[in-house]
Amino acid sequence: MKWFGLIFIFLSSVIVAGEELEVELSSGSTISIDVYVSGGDTLFLYLPSERGFGKGHVSTAQQLALDGYDVWVADLHSSYMMPKYRSSIDRFNIDDLIELVDIAKNKSFKKIFFLTSGRGAQLALKVAYQWQLNNPKLDLLRGHILHSPHLIDGKPDLGRIAKYIGVAKYSNLPIYMLLPQFGTKYFRGEEIAKQLEKGGSSVFIHRFKEVHGGFHMRDAKDLTKIDVQAKDSLSEVYIRAVRLMNTVSISEPLTANKNIQKSSKVIFSEPRLKLYQGKQNIRLKLNTFDDKLVDISKYKGRVILLNFWASWCRPCVKEIPSLVRLQQQFDQNDFKIVTINIGESKEQIVEFMKKVKMELPIMLDADGQAVKDWGVYAYPSSFVLDRKGVIRYAYRGALEWDSQPIINTIRGLL
Repeated sequence: MKWFGLIFIFLSSVIVAGEELEVELSSGSTISIDVYVSGGDTLFLYLPSERGFGKGHVSTAQQLALDGYDVWVADLHSSYMMPKYRSSIDRFNIDDLIELVDIAKNKSFKKIFFLTSGRGAQLALKVAYQWQLNNPKLDLLRGHILHSPHLIDGKPDLGRIAKYIGVAKYSNLPIYMLLPQFGTKYFRGEEIAKQLEKGGSSVFIHRFKEVHGGFHMRDAKDLTKIDVQAKDSLSEVYIRAVRLMNTVSISEPLTANKNIQKSSKVIFSEPRLKLYQGKQNIRLKLNTFDDKLVDISKYKGRVILLNFWASWCRPCVKEIPSLVRLQQQFDQNDFKIVTINIGESKEQIVEFMKKVKMELPIMLDADGQAVKDWGVYAYPSSFVLDRKGVIRYAYRGALEWDSQPIINTIRGLL
């Protein structure tokens, strides 16, 4: 186990710009780490999401170092020469990261907090759990700060309750969860927290109103004014989170009687409508864009396509023109497309409609209740109901809705 350039790092009292280190581990792997040094006794171990790191985290890491907190940013995708995709997180070596925690312990850090986002939360929970089992008498690990954690196991079918990865139910460390409003986890905060609390974790939820997902990783030029304000406040938010989690009494980790380190593989299927096998007779009664309260049951007698979307969701926006073209293929007395906007204000939708031609009815799911009722975990998600109101088909993700196979499927229900 060798550290290259370590003496230089620790001779400095504060390094504002991150210094890149190559850490050679006993497995033979080498992990690249950007180190921001303060000389304090608390470390943020920053693990990547499945998409790796942007450059947006740099200013936050610099500020944390100035405020007395060290930050290690582990560039695992480059280290393992791994492309950035959804299942990349499952291919990183847990034992290597456990050894990285051991190295931090030997550098006299007294407290370590994991910091990550998306599917990186799965990796952080696995490393923390196994390290605690290996070191039952040490309290070095003190908590997690998780941006929009993705802890779902596999790819849940629409209309069904998602399963969560096994280690989520064995997490005992306190967790501070940050949820931007324009992100898929915003309305799932309590559901995620309930899973994490099963292992003893105390979970704190911090919601960012009118902020876009991934704001913490992006450059300021790619953010709205409100996003920038949220990003500029992150070092303060992290420090408050640490102080809060430091007040929590941590219980011993539960012992699992099965392998909880593995996650189900996500299988990607062809882009076509799938037979629906979830629950039926789901309520849907929402205000329309024109301030009318409408019950979806009023459309019985027609074939209905329900489309859950948001203007901040790029795949949603991409498929809108094909939805409009699909509607033009049919008489609306026979086939009707109804869209459900998720969590946005009328003003935001009006601004969006100035840029994108949206000639479809819009219902407003302001509080995310319809998302929960209909088992929607990803946007866009769509359901096709027959004339009797029975859900026959569903699809999560974007489609070219006016393709001939889909047109034929709709016609088969008329």
